[in-house]
Amino acid sequence: MLSAPSRYEHARGVAQQAARAARSLRLPGARRRLLLAAAWLHDIGYARPGPHHAVAGARALRLAGHERLARIVAHHSNAAERARLEGLPPVEREFPRPTGDDALVLALLDVSDLVTGPRGERVDPAGRLAGLVERRGPDSPAVAALVRNVNRLGADPVTRALVEELSAQAVMS
Repeated sequence: MLSAPSRYEHARGVAQQAARAARSLRLPGARRRLLLAAAWLHDIGYARPGPHHAVAGARALRLAGHERLARIVAHHSNAAERARLEGLPPVEREFPRPTGDDALVLALLDVSDLVTGPRGERVDPAGRLAGLVERRGPDSPAVAALVRNVNRLGADPVTRALVEELSAQAVMS
């Protein structure tokens, strides 16, 4: 398990990548603010008890009155698939999957998380996957969920182009 300082560094890195994504797509102010809030708070559930950090974080955000943000956090990084693979209750039962503009924010959060390493460093998707396999093992549900998320993001031309753009920046830096 990573320490609290590295969780902060990861969240900061995801927020930096989210800001780059928002600039690249010229995201309007309200969506940009929602994306940045989600980026900073996407892993807040690690500080709460429970087997599923995305749901734990979403519950905390819901209690604080941030339902839209809670739904995005609940579904980040293919959390519903990971819960299914781990035999946990369906995420959708408690948190409906974001739609419309919020679905775009979720996709941008996923892209930002995908190109950020555990200590906030910029990585490409292959590097992110390799690091997760090293930390969790190749048979981990987290690894399977990440692979499926990469496939899902890669199927959409806009998100694939954004992953490639942000990944190219990672290789150049």
